[in-house]
Amino acid sequence: MSDSSVDVGHLAATFAVAPPAVLPALGRHAHQQHLDALAVHLSELQAWLADDLRAVEEALRTPQGTTLAERAGRHLLQAGGKRIRPLCTLLAGHMGGAPAPRGIRDLAIAVELVHNATLLHDDVVDLADTRRGRPTARALHGNEVSIFAGDWVLVAALRRIVGSGFPGLVDSALDTLEAMIAAEVEQAQRAQVCAGDVEGYFRVAGGKTASLFRWAMRAGATAAGLGHDECEALQTFGGELGVAFQITDDAIDLEGDPAATGKALFADLCEGKVTLPVALALAVQPGLRDQLVDLRAAANAVAVTTAVHNDEGAALVARCAGIARAVADCGGLEAARTEARTRCDKALAALQVVRACPEREALRAVAGAMVRRRA
Repeated sequence: MSDSSVDVGHLAATFAVAPPAVLPALGRHAHQQHLDALAVHLSELQAWLADDLRAVEEALRTPQGTTLAERAGRHLLQAGGKRIRPLCTLLAGHMGGAPAPRGIRDLAIAVELVHNATLLHDDVVDLADTRRGRPTARALHGNEVSIFAGDWVLVAALRRIVGSGFPGLVDSALDTLEAMIAAEVEQAQRAQVCAGDVEGYFRVAGGKTASLFRWAMRAGATAAGLGHDECEALQTFGGELGVAFQITDDAIDLEGDPAATGKALFADLCEGKVTLPVALALAVQPGLRDQLVDLRAAANAVAVTTAVHNDEGAALVARCAGIARAVADCGGLEAARTEARTRCDKALAALQVVRACPEREALRAVAGAMVRRRA
C-alpha cells in the first residue's frame, strides 16, 4: 500500500493466532523485513498491552450465567475470533500514554461483545450451521435461543460501556447500534430483490460494519483523552477500515477456504446479497442477475426442505461456484480487492493527523494485514 511503512503482504497469517500473540507475530515479520526499529516498538507495545489483551480474552471466554441464552452466547465467544476490534480500541486507548486509561478494558470487551451479538443474530437470518469451525448456537439450541443469546450478549456489552465511566460513549454506542440495525434491515430488503447498485452496497457496509469500527476507535480515543482532531482522524480510520474489512469478507465468501474461514462458502450468494465483487461483475456482465435471482429461489427451496446435504444441496453449491467463477473471470473479485486497498489507503492517510507513536505504527500494520487476509 502506498502509505504504509511496513510490507504487510504476509501478515494475514497473524490473525489465525490468539490475540495476545498478534503483536509478537507482527514484530517477527518486521524483523524479517529488516525493520528492526519497528520490531522493537512492536515488542514494547506487546509488553504494554499484554495484560490488557489477556484480561479481555479471559473476560470473553470465561463461562458466566446459568440460563441457556447465556450459555449459548458464551459458546460463540469461547470459539475465539480475530478480536480485531478490541485490539484497535486498546491501541487507540494507549495513545495518550501510560498508565492504561480508566475503563479501556471494558470498552475493548464491549466492542467485541457487540460484534458477537450481531453474529448470533446473523446466524439465524442466514440459517448458518457453522462459524469459526464450530456448530453455531442456532444449530445446537435452535433459532430462538440464538436470538435471545444475542440479546443477552448485547446487554452485557452495554453494561460494560456504562461501567467504563464515559457517559458520552453510551449515547454514541446507541447511535451506532441504531445505524447497524438500519443497515441490516436495508440489506435484508435488498436481498429480497437482489439489488446490485454499488451506492446501496456502500450504504449498507457503512452502517453494518464500518460504524462499529468507527465506534471502537472513538471509544479508545476518548479513553486516551485525545484531542478533537485526533479523535476525528481515528474515527475516519475506523470507518474506512471497516468498509475495507467488509469488502475483503465479501471476496472471501466467493474464493476462501472453508477450512480456514470456519464457515461455508457462498452464503451471500444463496441469500441474494449482491456484495461488491458481484455488483462490479454485474456492471460488466448484466446477465448474471438472472442467475442470482434463480439461485436465491433455489436456495430458499433447499432451505425449506432442509436438503442441504443431499443432491439438491450439492447442485446448489455447484451453481454458486459457477457464479463465483464468472465474477472472477470478468474482474469483479480483483476490482473489489482493489477498492479494499484504496479504502485502506484512505484509513492510513487519516492516521497522519495522529502523533507518531508505536500504537499508530501497529494500527498501520494491522490495517494492511486485514485487507490482504484470505480467512
